[in-house]
Amino acid sequence: MRASLSLTLLSLTLCCLSLFVVAGCTCEGPRVRRDGGASGGDGGTGFDSGPPRDTPPIMFPDALPMDVPCMVTTPVMNQIIGDPPDILIVMDLSSSMCTPLIPSPQSKMEVMRNALTALVTTWDGRVNWGLLQFPGDGECGAGNVVNPIMERNGAAISSRLGMLAIDLFGCVFQNPGGTPTAPSIDAARTYFAGIPVNPIGRYVILATDGLPNCGAPIPDGGTEETVDETVAALATLQAAGVNTYVLGFGADISSDPATLMRMASAGGTSRAYSAGTPAELEMALDTIAAAVTPASCTLALDGGARNPDLFQVSFAGGPLIPRDVSHSRGWDYDATANTITFYGSECAQVQSGAVADINVDFGCPGPVF
Repeated sequence: MRASLSLTLLSLTLCCLSLFVVAGCTCEGPRVRRDGGASGGDGGTGFDSGPPRDTPPIMFPDALPMDVPCMVTTPVMNQIIGDPPDILIVMDLSSSMCTPLIPSPQSKMEVMRNALTALVTTWDGRVNWGLLQFPGDGECGAGNVVNPIMERNGAAISSRLGMLAIDLFGCVFQNPGGTPTAPSIDAARTYFAGIPVNPIGRYVILATDGLPNCGAPIPDGGTEETVDETVAALATLQAAGVNTYVLGFGADISSDPATLMRMASAGGTSRAYSAGTPAELEMALDTIAAAVTPASCTLALDGGARNPDLFQVSFAGGPLIPRDVSHSRGWDYDATANTITFYGSECAQVQSGAVADINVDFGCPGPVF
């Protein structure tokens, strides 16, 4: 038997080395008997040439065999449950915005542009943004809506903000006007009246570095103060169902908190915001966005229910977040509702607005706690 098997292996080796010379032989090794014997592959009985014909094939409907690398996933569209509110940014482009934000060498226009760009980018998926800039035509014309409120509008608004001149001379040449706050608030009210009512909420963020100064002319060549007119316009806008958050930016307007609070109260909000540094401005804007955005840690997924073992979840393409069925941290899946819910610190990140995009991919196993 040993001699026969050795001759078989030798014959097989010679056959494979002379594959193009010797005809009629194959490079198939000896098949093993179920009882431990061996054969030269002559097709005789008692040898295992495969599973019985009536053996059902092994199926992997949701996964690959353990010895096959899993490398292909399919992105799953998702959205945080709770539709986003509408927010129209009413941005002051008066000439005073071109002056430096002391002690910073940056102009107030540059700091405001950067802060608003960060705001609409960070909160793009959770707020329907729009942009109104004032003054419009002339020195004291009412502002114009340059970016209508839309879903996922952050990139378009960022592009518009990028057109603003931020150096002193370029900025003043581009924006020589005053601060017609009251007529610009009226323009915002007219705009909201022409679009569908968002039941989640409708808001204005009034971001300005100075008090209104485009009232009726007075004998000394200036204009009369128009805080009263602005307060009235804010109250009328609030009565129409649109609350206004008032943000005073820079030392001049921040030094008059009583007037800012009066405007904020008329606008239907509980406090006025003021900022004198870039960091304070960004914090104020994020605080306002967080105050009006429904807090949710649950994602609705497109399509039908799936195997939760094959989800890979991450924030903006970062490290994969483990699944935690104990709901202490990470995420878990509800097949009945077809939703993913975050817990612990991951939930806090989503609620804070720090997470711009949530990536959900299906097809390969992800980590677990």
